[in-house]
Amino acid sequence: MTASSFTAPEAKAPRKRKPKAAPAAAAVAEVAPAPEPQPVAQPAPAPQPKAQRRSRGINLAPKAVAKACRYGTKQAILVDLLFRSGGASMAELREALAPWKDITIKSGLGWDMNHQKGYGIRTTHENGYQRWLATDYAGMGTFKGDSHPDDLSEAEKAKLLADNLANGYNPGEVFAVYHLVLPAGMTAPVPHTGGPHLTVADKLNHLVFGDPLPGTKEATE
Repeated sequence: MTASSFTAPEAKAPRKRKPKAAPAAAAVAEVAPAPEPQPVAQPAPAPQPKAQRRSRGINLAPKAVAKACRYGTKQAILVDLLFRSGGASMAELREALAPWKDITIKSGLGWDMNHQKGYGIRTTHENGYQRWLATDYAGMGTFKGDSHPDDLSEAEKAKLLADNLANGYNPGEVFAVYHLVLPAGMTAPVPHTGGPHLTVADKLNHLVFGDPLPGTKEATE
């Protein structure tokens, strides 16, 4: 055999390596972490209305001595109204002392009654039903009643109150009520000067029911 006729064996192609298997963790597509739940915005609480601050009213200590008022004057009317057991509301004073305005009436309570005449002033706060019981029809607010409380039984008063509550009466609506405070040792105001002698009953009947005062022209007609 000659060298030219010898055929060299064909070189084998190199064997391709199989790629290594990817780690199992890499084979699984990475899952993005779920977003953390965001807090739901809560609506801001509605601001609570501030409780209305109640005025203490007018509270003045009496002087050592009280002085008389002249009959028929605004000062005399103030004394008569304020000395009643139920006192007088601003609405009632406004009605009796027209054309005085509220600021003038308050000045009358502080200056005329206290500084000039020596009486003290005390303030309470009452609702419409309490003012009706005091026969103060001018200061009843949302309470409605056209009868005199003395003409009704306790059951009838309770029914009237229940009817008013059902129809919108607000017992939280209160009114300043002013009372006369006498100097120590006195049981009644100093009698008015310049007019007929009047009893407390005469004054109350005139102020509450409109009865004419004894000794006046209306009383003789």
